[in-house]
Amino acid sequence: MFGIFLATLFTSMSIYRVFFHPLRNVPGPLSCKLSMWSWVLTDWFGSRQVKIQKLHKKYGNVVRIGPREVSVADPKGVATIYGPTGPAPKSRRGPWYQAQSMIPHVHSLQNEPKIPDHNKRRRDWDPAFSLKALQSYEPNITRNAEAFIEQVSRLSTKNDGRVDVKEPLMWFGFDVMGELGFGRSFGTLKDGKTSHEVELVELGVRAINTIGNVPYLANIMRFLPSPIAQFEAWLAEAVKWRKSKQGDREFVAADVFAYLLGEEGEKHHKGDPREIQQDCMLLVVAGSDTTSNTLALCLFELARQPALVERLRDELEEFILEDYAALRDNAPLLNACLNETLRLWPAVPSGLQRETTLAHTLPGEINVPANTVLSTHTWTMHRDAANFYKPERFIPDRWITKKEPHNEKAFTPFGFGATSCIGKNLAFMEMRIVLAQFVLKFNFDIEPGDVQEFRQSVRDQFVVSMGGLYMNVTSR
Repeated sequence: MFGIFLATLFTSMSIYRVFFHPLRNVPGPLSCKLSMWSWVLTDWFGSRQVKIQKLHKKYGNVVRIGPREVSVADPKGVATIYGPTGPAPKSRRGPWYQAQSMIPHVHSLQNEPKIPDHNKRRRDWDPAFSLKALQSYEPNITRNAEAFIEQVSRLSTKNDGRVDVKEPLMWFGFDVMGELGFGRSFGTLKDGKTSHEVELVELGVRAINTIGNVPYLANIMRFLPSPIAQFEAWLAEAVKWRKSKQGDREFVAADVFAYLLGEEGEKHHKGDPREIQQDCMLLVVAGSDTTSNTLALCLFELARQPALVERLRDELEEFILEDYAALRDNAPLLNACLNETLRLWPAVPSGLQRETTLAHTLPGEINVPANTVLSTHTWTMHRDAANFYKPERFIPDRWITKKEPHNEKAFTPFGFGATSCIGKNLAFMEMRIVLAQFVLKFNFDIEPGDVQEFRQSVRDQFVVSMGGLYMNVTSR
């Protein structure tokens, strides 16, 4: 009898979702209309960005990718879904964000459900990313960038010039995040090896991204041994350590947690103390993986364009590399290389969910009701010939010449609006100094076989991720 009940339930749900659901006229594959379980394997293996791009090529700019979820690849949808006017500000974070916390109803800044609550919490983060704070971080970034260069030199000497550049970049990102975020170094650059903490972060993010399709499983997995549970336990220990060090100023005058804990400035959000642990997760993932992976992808592209590398060296030869303002304002090709990397390989390839509380009208005059989950698909918009000239090619000069088509409204690697990435300026500071030092101090190229292997290793685990980046690296 129970089996008959389940079969009847599944059949009736399927008929409703395909033939009677308010989104029934939005095109998309049958499997996605029936269940979000259709995405679980795709996300575990990290191919969501490619799959959704194929769906948009087949079905158009507006595609149904879940029973109540729609993906938009028209740049006009960015303001519609994330903008400050119309129904967008009243939307909530989508259900994917529920899986980020194994503590029900406890949120980080990133997964705070209501946008007004997010805006209030962001005021506690803002001072840590002010111009004054960023300037105070410069010595830490410079020191760690120099340590990164030393590690690459060591690995090059040790391995006859063949270096997995991605590994020391991970060390750099993790150590800078530790110093600026927690006031501690994790010592990965000093030790010259990938720590257990780094591996735990990558595995935890992969698991969270997969479970985000069926977030109710997160409430079950919190009671079971799992990568997410291990990740949460490590975060709890990191927060406990930081709270025990209140007042210490070993690395910076005030780290990010000094503001979140109320040690510095005025604390605007006095919520559940356990939210600090969730903010810790945000800081670890956004503050380390995204920067180091973007740098790896930039070097991957540059390694195959030696003439471009020579032009970049010519631009940088006269710079004092510790002059962060000059690298920001007077190095157009350097910044163009980073922007082009973020266009071709966005740090968050598949967009950010919003759950509507009011009806929306999407591009193409497609109306969707309240309780629809919406997102724009960054990867597809960035690689669309309607938005960018020769979109599959790495052409940094497009950011200088603006050769048409060049639709910067489609360029959203850091999100859009009130919930856009708060660490954007810090990320650029780190990327500029590391890329400049690497280009000036090393000759580098990549073997054809390594190109193919690396391309195949790039994954969408919410943040872009990849395997080893093996290159031939020698000192100039």
